[in-house]
Formats: sequence, C-alpha cells, structure tokens
Amino acid sequence: MSNMGNHNPASRTIFWFGFYPLAAGISMVVAPAMPLTMMQLPVEGLDWIRMLGVVTAIVGYYYLNNGRTGGIQFARFTVHARTLIPFVFAAMVLVYDMNPLYVAFTFVDVLGGLWTWQALRSMQIPVWGRWQPA
Repeated sequence: MSNMGNHNPASRTIFWFGFYPLAAGISMVVAPAMPLTMMQLPVEGLDWIRMLGVVTAIVGYYYLNNGRTGGIQFARFTVHARTLIPFVFAAMVLVYDMNPLYVAFTFVDVLGGLWTWQALRSMQIPVWGRWQPA
C-alpha cells in the first residue's frame, strides 16, 4: 500500500474498491447464508454461493492489483460495468420474476463506479468512447 501515493486518482479508487469484492467473496465462502437471512431472502444453493464467493474474491484481487499498478483502461471498463449493473439486475428482476430487493446489492458497485468516474474526469480521461494514453 505504500506505493499508492504515486498513482493516479482513478487507480486509488480501484485499489480501495477492491476490498469490497474481496470481503464480499470471503464472506460468501465462510458464511453464505448470513446476508440472505438478514435480508429475509431464501437461503438455498449455498454450494453455488460459495463457489461464486471464490470468483468474487478473485475479482477483488484483480481490483487491488490493478489499482496498485495504475491500470487506467481497467478503471474505465469498471465504470461501465459498475454503473450499468443496476439496470441489468432490474431487467433480470422483470424477466425472471426475481425479488426486487436484489437490485439493492448493486448500490456499492454504483457508488464505487461513480467515484472512479469522477476521478477519471478529474484527470480529463473519458469513460465512454475511445481513449488512447498520451
């Protein structure tokens, strides 16, 4: 973490956001039923939740290391995914008759995406469209 001071603002947002999927993934492996019970959602498919937890923790690892090494393109692409995810979840709620509460799971992603977007704007780097590093 001592190297973080030398990196750009967008990379710092990616680095710090990485702790969220890392922690979420670890909790999905260790205690998958806890958040479901707290939100009064059905507790089922715990094996799948645990496997998804491993993948989620790996995503956190990607964020931490991309943030640590200053990957701007990665930062741009995460803004796309993190700001669009509530629309994808909402569509899944409508199409598959899922519980609308699942859209709430996207709240932290959207906030993180907006944080990175603002950091990229402060660096005059567009989020959407083409961009080539100078």
